[in-house]
Amino acid sequence: MSVESTFIKAVAQLNPASQDRQPAIARMEQWLADLGQTTVAQSLSGTALVEQGTLAQSAQQLNQQLQAQREAWAASWSALAPAQELADRFRDRIMLLVFGSFNAGKSSLCNFLADRFRRQGHSVDFFRLADGQMQPMPEGFQEGATETTVALQGVCLGEKLVLLDTPGLHSANAHNAALTQQFLESTDALLWLSSSSAPGQVQELGDLLVELRRNKPLLPVITRSDRIEEDETDDEIVKVLCNKTADNRQLQEEDVMTRAAQALNHWGLSRDLLKPALSLSVHMARSQQDEDQGLEQAGFERLYLAVQNLLTPALAYKQRKPAELQLHHIEEAILSPLMQTLEQGAAQLRQRIEEQTVVLQGAVHVLTEGTWRRVVPQLPEVLEKHAAQQDVAAVRTELGQNIGKAFAELSQTVLVNFQLTQPDVPTLNLPAHIGYEVFQEQGEGQAPLIDYNRLYMSLNDVVMNGAQELAEQVVEQAEQSLEQLKQELIGLENAVADQAQALEAIKRQLHAA
Repeated sequence: MSVESTFIKAVAQLNPASQDRQPAIARMEQWLADLGQTTVAQSLSGTALVEQGTLAQSAQQLNQQLQAQREAWAASWSALAPAQELADRFRDRIMLLVFGSFNAGKSSLCNFLADRFRRQGHSVDFFRLADGQMQPMPEGFQEGATETTVALQGVCLGEKLVLLDTPGLHSANAHNAALTQQFLESTDALLWLSSSSAPGQVQELGDLLVELRRNKPLLPVITRSDRIEEDETDDEIVKVLCNKTADNRQLQEEDVMTRAAQALNHWGLSRDLLKPALSLSVHMARSQQDEDQGLEQAGFERLYLAVQNLLTPALAYKQRKPAELQLHHIEEAILSPLMQTLEQGAAQLRQRIEEQTVVLQGAVHVLTEGTWRRVVPQLPEVLEKHAAQQDVAAVRTELGQNIGKAFAELSQTVLVNFQLTQPDVPTLNLPAHIGYEVFQEQGEGQAPLIDYNRLYMSLNDVVMNGAQELAEQVVEQAEQSLEQLKQELIGLENAVADQAQALEAIKRQLHAA
């Protein structure tokens, strides 16, 4: 039996039916519910913060961003419906993505393989997807040197294998590129095609990065591996197309493998995903009169063996695909955006916290000095007001009121981000021997002379000490509010990190099953 016949028979004997992954799916659904409840429970309270302040606004903005993420979860799942429907439609077949730039020869390869399956007596059905509906394409795929694939199209090879030929991910048509990305999820393994004129442009793999991180195997295929030679026919020099030499093909394949492996390593991916590169020429396979020899020389026997080996990991992925779809959705559409939003919001909030930490470091001095400067100029008037009665107690009472009023106004300006409970004004204690001093004037009927210079000096210090005592109390309140916000933010981050670890455990169980 030929290599081709063996390959086609192996494909026909595949059993890609998915295994029961409902327990894993149920765990992920519960995980998602837990994530939603956790992020709600760990929302930043913003208590003791002024609602219009930068701190409260940053905290509230993060809460709102996380809420928007939660509200978008259902819609993000709905966006995967086309890929899910395609995967479900072909749930009993292995689906290979034929990927490459628009001139990589994807359509030519698909057409050729379809012809080979048809010759072996197997059904071949070409289709395109338009508005979510499968439409037959009895004429096969259009081939050409320009971009001819304008819709997602595929071909069913027998009953167990589907090739998806996509608009190029590097297409000049943005719609085509987006269409390809939308349906990558539905495939089970990747054929990466590139022309031998510029093989293995590894930047193309960046568009497959998500799929590679999903542990889908990658088979590099160098197409159009042929060259033009001159030959003499009937005494005339003619140009003929020939296969590239084995040495030339080997050099190109080794180069592609080296650069692809470097790219995978750069992205932190296992080289095990990368299958040995191979070279082929559809044109040469079609033009040879001796089919078996022509297929072998054109590289198709190597392709059949490589794809047959690729089917094993593809089948393993296929059998857990329903759970994988759920996992990928959670990882890529829910957890990753959530963590990115949290990281950015937390960084902004920490910047605001740091700014307020700097403010608080100097706040006691600013409040003390500022209150003193507002109150001390009022001292002479207060002292003069109560001098006739020599009422030191009244001076202390009025001065305490002035301190309280001045401090409250200033603290609301300096500590504008914090809701503060204004403390009681401390008792303005004076030494027992300090008070108004009376000097009796000579002459009957004259009012006594009263001096309050020493009292003024003592009250000057009392005002400073009282303001400092108030400042220390309200700054302590603000520091406690700031620390509470810090701890709430840490709690939110830790809760999400714990959820990420829990999902990783579910993922390990899924892949170990």
